[in-house]
Amino acid sequence: MNGHEAMERRQPRPWALVAVLAGVLAGCPDQGAECGEGLSLCGSECVDLTSEPNHCGACGVTCGRAGVCAASACECGPGATRCGGQCVLTASDVAHCGGCGGACAPGQVCEAGQCQAACTGASTTRCGDGCVDLQADPYYCGTCDTSCGGVKSCRTGVCTYDVVAACFNTGQVVGLQAGTDLKGPNVAVGERPQSVTRMQDVLLVLDAAKRLREARLSDYGPLAEAPETGNAPNQVLVDEPFVYVINSTSNTLLVLRRRAEPLAQPEGGTRFPNGLGLAPVASVDFGANTNPYAMAKLGTDLWVTLYGNLGGDVSAGGRLARVNVENPLAPVLEPNPLVLPAEAFPGGSAESTPTGIAVHQGSLYIALNNLDPATYRPGGPGSLAKVNPRTRQVSPVPLGDGCLNAGWVASLGDRLLVSCGGHAVYDNDFTLTAVEKTGLVLLDAQDAVVSTYTLACPPGATDCPLSSAGRFAVVGSRAYVGDNNAGRVFVIEAVGHQLIERRGPGPGAQPPILACPSNGFSLVGDVVALP
Repeated sequence: MNGHEAMERRQPRPWALVAVLAGVLAGCPDQGAECGEGLSLCGSECVDLTSEPNHCGACGVTCGRAGVCAASACECGPGATRCGGQCVLTASDVAHCGGCGGACAPGQVCEAGQCQAACTGASTTRCGDGCVDLQADPYYCGTCDTSCGGVKSCRTGVCTYDVVAACFNTGQVVGLQAGTDLKGPNVAVGERPQSVTRMQDVLLVLDAAKRLREARLSDYGPLAEAPETGNAPNQVLVDEPFVYVINSTSNTLLVLRRRAEPLAQPEGGTRFPNGLGLAPVASVDFGANTNPYAMAKLGTDLWVTLYGNLGGDVSAGGRLARVNVENPLAPVLEPNPLVLPAEAFPGGSAESTPTGIAVHQGSLYIALNNLDPATYRPGGPGSLAKVNPRTRQVSPVPLGDGCLNAGWVASLGDRLLVSCGGHAVYDNDFTLTAVEKTGLVLLDAQDAVVSTYTLACPPGATDCPLSSAGRFAVVGSRAYVGDNNAGRVFVIEAVGHQLIERRGPGPGAQPPILACPSNGFSLVGDVVALP
């Protein structure tokens, strides 16, 4: 389906909306002559004044080593305490060891808030007069001189965010810190970021403009670009030293390989200062009108959902393809894709349009989009297909009446979480005018629905944009859910068998995270948790 057809129907498929919009968003709001939406010019840099710790609220206003910028104001970062108007680290600051004013004696060090003669922890290093863990301390990450700044975390000595969202419309990516749900600055990367992931200390950004872009994980500064992808790239997956990209309109899987080797002595904390050196080494053609949508790796196999042509020939869709990548340089496509169960629509034809896929407890779980191809209305309650990868047996998993148009799926421990786009109606400007039964469904270890959460504005609310749940990431017990409409990220926590809205449009919750600010329609293309 082209963009004109999508607007004529006024009800584009929520889970294929990104693929449609990739070719029609030339008419999106102007990003400005100098900086993108939500960014301001400070000197020669475009920065996000709402969350940039070196330009907080105004150009040049810094929050200090232990400070973060939240809602354009400086505050103390996680683990930091305000002492005498300054944010200090009472776990390692000899002047405030264990609390404000708790100065250690001369010659002593501060470790875990205690004054002592020397650092004794197995994982601690002395930096100045403090003892820190260079593998995990965001204020001393990798080296004594490296502070991650802002709301980034430190993992294995590398500064990174816990969660990253791709802002499709605004050409930006944004990092989030799990737990506090603080947002980092929006940074322009590419034109229409579709999917993101991490490889080493590099952020890979799959751009709908047919590029796989590279940025430093620490600050999203641009690195080298990989070769072009196919048309409408939809998802990127890393399996060192290889990268897999599926392209919806080109109907292909592209395999790239990392050529660069990490520096033994990182330059400025960057192990790949010139990029990863990604180069294409193989490709697979799924065939015309297959429209590969998502993939998951299990053992030596890549399993790829085939959505089918968006508005034309759907006969090539409704299938699950298997690609053996035991030798990624010569991937082998199994000749007969697995046919998934189709939904029989009243008075219409049967169609199955698989979208998200996840490996869970040894099985494959595939979300089935169930829009009637004639009316674009949901043909019934949402459902999954459960596939035994050894026997190829397919079992239906109903999601209940509270879910329409299942789209993305992921493990949450021994449970399974599914997002539902709902029955969404858009106008010619891709403004969401109506939506019903969108949110999350939680299944227990026996695939039974135990909780359904609906994204909905409070009754009578006039300043609450409609919501449509998209892709999401799981961190611990929390799901960070991207919005298909107004650029937000919702935070939903699984507590026992209940889904509780921590940040969202509902009453009693904190406001959602405005990850991708825009003057109009704003699609959160992807939300991922970085390992």
